Amino acid sequence: MSASLDQVLAATGYLPDGQPAPGLRLGEDARNARRGHSFSPDAVWRSPSSLSVYFKFEETQPTDSLVSLWRREIWNEGFAPLLWVISPERIALYNGFGTPLSSNDAPRHLIQTFENIEGALDDLDRLAGRLSIETGQFWLKTDAVDRKTTVDQKLLADLHYLERDLIRGDLDRDSAQALIGRVIFTQYLIDRDIVRAALLKKLCGYASLPPILRDAGATKELFAWLTQTFNGDMFPSSPAARAPRASHVARVADFLEAVDPETGQTSFFPYQFDIIPVEVISSIYEQFAHAGPPPGPVRVTAGERDGVHYTRVSLVSLVLDEVMQGLKGTESVLDLTCGSGVFLVEALRRLVYLRASGKPVTRELIRSTLYQQVFGVDLSEAAIRVAAFSLYLAALELDPDPQPPHALRFRPLIGNTLLVGDAHTIDQTKDGGRSVITSGHGLKKFDVIVGNPPWSYKGRRGTAARHRNLSVGTPMQPRGEGLDFLFRAIDFSHEHTRFGMVLSALPFFSRSGTGMAAAEHVLKTLAPVTLVNLSNLCEWLFATATMPAVALLARHRPQRADQVTIVQIPWSASGARTHTFEVSPGDVMSPLLSDVQRYPVKLKAASIGRHRDLSLLGYFLSAYAALGDQLATWGSELNVGMIRGVPANQTRDARAMKGLELMETDDMQPFHIASDLSAFTLSKAQWPRARDIYRAPVLIIKETLSAGPRALVAVAERDLVYTNAFFGAALPPNRHTEAHLIAAILSSSLASWFFLMTASEFGIWKRRLLRHDVSLLPIPDPVQAINWDAGKRLLEIEKNLRRKKISDDDWSALDEAVFDLYDLEPADRVVVRDGRYRASWQWQEGREHSVANAEIEGDLRYYAGAFILVIAGWLAARNKRRMRAEIFKVSPGDALRVVRFVLEDLEDGASAPAIDIVEPDGDLHQLLQRIGNRLNVKLATALAAVRELRIHGRNEVVIIKPAARRYWMGVSALEDADAVVEEAFTRPARED
Repeated sequence: MSASLDQVLAATGYLPDGQPAPGLRLGEDARNARRGHSFSPDAVWRSPSSLSVYFKFEETQPTDSLVSLWRREIWNEGFAPLLWVISPERIALYNGFGTPLSSNDAPRHLIQTFENIEGALDDLDRLAGRLSIETGQFWLKTDAVDRKTTVDQKLLADLHYLERDLIRGDLDRDSAQALIGRVIFTQYLIDRDIVRAALLKKLCGYASLPPILRDAGATKELFAWLTQTFNGDMFPSSPAARAPRASHVARVADFLEAVDPETGQTSFFPYQFDIIPVEVISSIYEQFAHAGPPPGPVRVTAGERDGVHYTRVSLVSLVLDEVMQGLKGTESVLDLTCGSGVFLVEALRRLVYLRASGKPVTRELIRSTLYQQVFGVDLSEAAIRVAAFSLYLAALELDPDPQPPHALRFRPLIGNTLLVGDAHTIDQTKDGGRSVITSGHGLKKFDVIVGNPPWSYKGRRGTAARHRNLSVGTPMQPRGEGLDFLFRAIDFSHEHTRFGMVLSALPFFSRSGTGMAAAEHVLKTLAPVTLVNLSNLCEWLFATATMPAVALLARHRPQRADQVTIVQIPWSASGARTHTFEVSPGDVMSPLLSDVQRYPVKLKAASIGRHRDLSLLGYFLSAYAALGDQLATWGSELNVGMIRGVPANQTRDARAMKGLELMETDDMQPFHIASDLSAFTLSKAQWPRARDIYRAPVLIIKETLSAGPRALVAVAERDLVYTNAFFGAALPPNRHTEAHLIAAILSSSLASWFFLMTASEFGIWKRRLLRHDVSLLPIPDPVQAINWDAGKRLLEIEKNLRRKKISDDDWSALDEAVFDLYDLEPADRVVVRDGRYRASWQWQEGREHSVANAEIEGDLRYYAGAFILVIAGWLAARNKRRMRAEIFKVSPGDALRVVRFVLEDLEDGASAPAIDIVEPDGDLHQLLQRIGNRLNVKLATALAAVRELRIHGRNEVVIIKPAARRYWMGVSALEDADAVVEEAFTRPARED
């Protein structure tokens, strides 16, 4: 068995060079990592984002019913997309995310079979090897594996329908939720074998839960016994909850027996509550919070009103992996907005294992950790009930022998470690809060503070209340309250407290004065700080949110206090389907705090761009005046256009504009305004604006970037009214030519790059520009520039583009003319061109293009050329050597790409750098093996630990990266070359 399993694991990258890859567990270690009972894996690999792949070896091919049993357990765990069933003559890959439909449904979830192990290992590795999984190749090749069918999605959907039916049956929402929670907890106890069939029979006369629920007397006996055995915190009813009728309880029994309420037909019940992670069960609260509108005139859900967003387990792991790294286990943890307790549950689990220090976990250790180290506050009583419920389940799950039931009674958590109330005033409440979180010296101090506070904006009244809650001198973020909770959390901290909080990204990246002041205060107060930009993932990470997200981590690891670490998590094809993250070394930036304070836009730029972007951005900001400043010298500024408004709001005099042409959203194309505009006919409007802003020449920019990353700009040569879909600047009558020059600059890749790096919303939230985003664009003096050769050429291009359909070549010519106007170096032009490409990732088509496999022509050749450009600059001083690139022609479907750069002596003076396409002798594995042997590097082991590699040899460097295009951009080549040069100066000399 060992030989066959090892052979498969080694050939597919999970056991490189005979050593387990990071995250791989074998044998007993793998079996101990599971919750289930029927499935006993021989190996499991777990990614940093908690994604799991299970491996099972059998001497003979197992039956479909046995594989179905294994797969059902794996599905209930919710984290494993794949199950590998390996026998001496066959390897079968099964979809771990597919919903179980019967006890014999394994063939329906079979992805692919490999009959001949010796001949198929390469194909297996190409499909589902570790590199294929980690680099996203697997997700490009199969559509069947998707989180839409996982246990959390299925359970939440089923509970939504169950709650809906209970409410339709005249049960209020609180009572429905309480009933569902009690039943799930009871079924958990039964599935876990804590409450056994014999005990149920003795107590209630039935051996399983559904018939008990259909008998009112038996149900009452069971719930009374549960309350007595455990305590009233174990999902108690709220004070307002009503006792459910028999029909309500029977509907819940139908759920447990998979009875369709419409047809009465019984189907397969897929759930095993002893295996479903507690975090998934606690997520029920988020589903309830968003389930439907509460009573009242405003038809929004409680979750929408309070800014509730379920924190997915992968994000919890990302935060706690950082902030709890290196702790002893004796630390205290606080979540001031704990919701359903997902952070607290995982923190409890980690604290228990840290305290155990490898020794067997005891019930005494679990309980003392639960009662003394984990604290939560929330405004919602329902949320606190679910948090208590979840923590009790987690404690039972950790218990090595949860028997007998009567010995499992818990102390109440609510009122002791879990508090109902406002985090800002909880220490002032007499019924528990004051005694729990204060001491004789004031507020208690906690060692770790975590959470996902509300992000909601509650209008002017809410803002006024927030002002009252903030300490004197603490800046307040605009339009949201996330930072308010962070500032409140600081009150409960000491100088070494670690922070891990999920917040709205807007205060950190917006250009508002209040937002920047609040962000700067956070960075200085909690230094050193790490910001993890999650905005690319909001479609699946926080689908109900109306703002982008960032994870703030502080004081969690040794790093320079004068730096801010920014981690960019890019969109990936696998992310939405697996709820996992993909981070590479190039996605981590560390700008100086002083540099961010000098140029606040660099904080956002570091969350989007690379080191070369920040360097070029700093040059532009120091070398050129901003467009807004230039307009001001002409007595002009950018203005938002007219707001027509609904009739009830049309109260301001608009007669001065009456009869002028009206330009609306679809009336403008690049450099061209339609000639057949209708007339403005209103006498009044909501915001007509001043008449003078519509006087020609008017430089007009569309707010939304609807067609792509280039701004839509034109110059109006006649007076006209434009709507608030645009902003415009009315220039002096003698500045027509300058207006057209500025329009060309604003339409260029340079402007797209600048807006991506600096705009308040574009790149992290909405595909639009704000007025101050455009005003910040650095430009040469237009009065002088129109007389330069580059300026004249740019004006001629812009004039021609007004009259024709613009091609890609036309845009390239305009870009080059703008680059000439700014006198950009070749490497800086690469940065800007790639900036426009990266800006295209804000559209789905651009994102998909970024993760498609890099091709030799157009991708790798461009990368190689940009890399050589940097090295050639260093070699030009002596002109005795050149760099040659070798692009290895691997299979298009391989997970990696390989490029080799070689330094060569010049025999006859100067010679152009060469880029060769090399046909390797063998496949990718053989190529890597030969490179590793020649350079004395265990490449398989190295690739198991790092996503990108630079391997240095004598006069050569080999670059190995994932196949996705985003790794092979020109700007990536520039930065790789910079790193190679730096390493050449700092690396000790080799003796070859």
